[in-house]
Order: sequence, then structure tokens, then C-alpha cells
Amino acid sequence: MKSLVVLGLIFLSAMANANTLVSEQVVTLPVDLSTAGIRLSKAGYSAPTVKVLIPELAAVTVLNHRNEGETAPCLATFQAILVEEVVQGKPEVLQVPVSIKLEKIFGVIEDENGQNICQVRLMETVTASIRGFDFSHVRFGDLPSRHVDDCK
Repeated sequence: MKSLVVLGLIFLSAMANANTLVSEQVVTLPVDLSTAGIRLSKAGYSAPTVKVLIPELAAVTVLNHRNEGETAPCLATFQAILVEEVVQGKPEVLQVPVSIKLEKIFGVIEDENGQNICQVRLMETVTASIRGFDFSHVRFGDLPSRHVDDCK
């Protein structure tokens, strides 16, 4: 429980301090809107969610966008309830522009010994518009902590 509280405080503290854009790019990737590439799945979410699996996403991202239990990295939409809303009776492979934004989030926190340290996280946001639906996926990755002066 203590570790969850510490992680939550790290995240909130870091978010309140500073974000730095590390990279931003748009790549065109194949998105399969057949039964192999789109699904309604609860893997990684609290309720069933419409997702597209994009295996090629792994090669162009820094963090892991594969939800546990899925066969490839994925993006999800909360604008559709059913897979067919996105497929629209036309299962095919589309070439889709995918935006990938990587940010560094850092802030001063107190460690378990009461010492101030600089906590650094990466946040990678992947977004795409597919047949009028906004799909996205966000991942965070913690980096080793630094001396407090590195956050200035």
C-alpha cells in the first residue's frame, strides 16, 4: 500500500512541476480492420473497449504499448461501443497517420529517507484518427532518480 501511495505522490508531484518535449513525429502505419486487427477487449481496461492492434507500432515507439493479454501494441477508442461501428462493413488494411509524442516529466519529491530527489518519468502518447474515431494509448516509464539539483 505504501508503494502505491509513493508512486501516486511521485506522479502528482512530477505532473505539477515540468514537462519537456523529447520528440514528436507522425508515421504512417498499416491498420488492419479485419477480425485479426480490431477487437472489443477488456485487456488493460476496466471495461470492454474497441481496440486496433498495430504490430508495427513497437518499432517506432520507446515505451511498450502492448496491453497484457494482447498480441500486439494497440490503440483504443472510447467513441465506439461496437467493433462494427469502426469497421463499417469494410474490413480492410488502411494506411493511417499515427502521431507519437514523447515527453519527459520531472519534479522534486521526497524519497523514503526524507531526502529531496529529482524524479523523472517518460510519457508517450500515441494517437490516430481511424474512420472518424479518435484512438489513443498512453504509457509512462520511470527513469532512475537524480540529484535534486537536476530538476532546476
